[in-house]
Amino acid sequence: MSFDSIGRPTFGGLASGLDTNALLNGLLEIERLPLSRLKSRQGEIQSQRNLMRQLNSKLLKLREAAQEIDNRNSAGTADAFQEEFLRYSGSSTDDDIVSVSAGAGAAPGDIEVEVISLARGSRAFSTSMADADAQTALAVGQFVEVTLADADPDAFPPVEATVVRVEATADSGPLTLQDVRDQINTHADNGSRIRADVLKVAEGNFQLVLTTTGTGLSNQMTLTGDLAFQAPDPERDVATNAQFRLFGQTGDAAILERESNVIDDVLSGITFHLNRVAARDENDPLLAVPETVSVEINVEEIAEELEAFTAAYNEVVDFLDAQFRYDESSKKSGPLSGDFTLRRVQGELRRMISTGFAFSRNPSNPFAPGGVDGAGGAISNIGLNVEGNGRLSVDRTKLEEALALDPVSVREFLKGREAVDDGDPATVDYDAGFAQMVATQLEELVRTGDGLLASRDKAYDRRIKELDVSIERFEYRLGQREETLIQRFSELERIVSGLQSQQGYLSGLG
Repeated sequence: MSFDSIGRPTFGGLASGLDTNALLNGLLEIERLPLSRLKSRQGEIQSQRNLMRQLNSKLLKLREAAQEIDNRNSAGTADAFQEEFLRYSGSSTDDDIVSVSAGAGAAPGDIEVEVISLARGSRAFSTSMADADAQTALAVGQFVEVTLADADPDAFPPVEATVVRVEATADSGPLTLQDVRDQINTHADNGSRIRADVLKVAEGNFQLVLTTTGTGLSNQMTLTGDLAFQAPDPERDVATNAQFRLFGQTGDAAILERESNVIDDVLSGITFHLNRVAARDENDPLLAVPETVSVEINVEEIAEELEAFTAAYNEVVDFLDAQFRYDESSKKSGPLSGDFTLRRVQGELRRMISTGFAFSRNPSNPFAPGGVDGAGGAISNIGLNVEGNGRLSVDRTKLEEALALDPVSVREFLKGREAVDDGDPATVDYDAGFAQMVATQLEELVRTGDGLLASRDKAYDRRIKELDVSIERFEYRLGQREETLIQRFSELERIVSGLQSQQGYLSGLG
């Protein structure tokens, strides 16, 4: 008897003349059939699990695409911090004078802007000194103090005025212009509100220049102390607010003032950038020539956002179709064909795109007519078409028409709105729009831990582990069976060999 490469005995060519090795392998092969079926079943379950995980990933992508256009936070509990759906473009008849940008809450249209004056900070120039690095600017005991009018006692907590004081002490010794510059720039109370520079006017002619980094009247500097400064030029060195008029209004009462040239608090969602004072009207020098800024809905960017959503939706539809489709050549459907989870997902998607929307606080939404008691509006009203194969597409012409009619109502159709408040906080609800509804319902499917697909994944995991145990037990029993067969074949060979020996002995006696 010899042994094969894995240490199992082989019997070919021994006393019986039988191919006992082939017999052993054949018997073991029959014994392995149930094991092969177990491993095959385990492979099928693992394949189904992988496909279900692919579906989960596609649904997560779809949920994220819905959240990108629903104007709600990721939890769906409050409005988004920034506008997520509407996109705007702005233009001006002269960007060098005034430009515009727009965001959430902006109303499209044209606005006349008359830029009367720009906001600026204040500056101060010291008297000249012959040397910036050697000549004393402040002797010991002298100081210079810079104060800004930026206190805000009504703020919470109250904001104190900026005060920067530089003093030459016995420890520091006399201070040069460069010393004063450095101490102002690094002063703990400065906060980068005041910038100090040493200006070289010419050889032997240096000045300390102080400039506020902010604009508006609150950035007017007051200087006290022992360092002499030139008298400020009212047209150049004194802080002023921006002044402007909107919508063609005239007169002093219509003048608006702000401390910045970036105006973002006069019209909802619109930011004006005042860049240069307008030319004066030839007929009335007191009037500036107005410019016209235009705010428009950017249909192209909005369409791209919706197309990203429809692409994610169609990926899920295509995946489901691939599982349910019957292949004539293989005479089979996909591995998940008929799976109850896929049927539920398919049903949920179909309900989502066929639901009508109406909002109790705004029953006159043109894209969701009928109020809370009506059937509401279909997604096709805003340019989302349902194709015959269940896929979605964006009708840009219809979308453009909807946005031209009422962009805010289009956004509401996707976002939803707060339901009527009857005074009882426990009953205040939210009328979900299309995108918010999609995101919310998909959460039930893909939620980590207890979502439908997470539960299915756990079930797959349990079944795979159960099969692991069954396979391990079967392989143990198969090993035991193999040992038994080897012992019996060995015993057979021993008996045959003994009989052959007796036959030879008896033949020798004759």
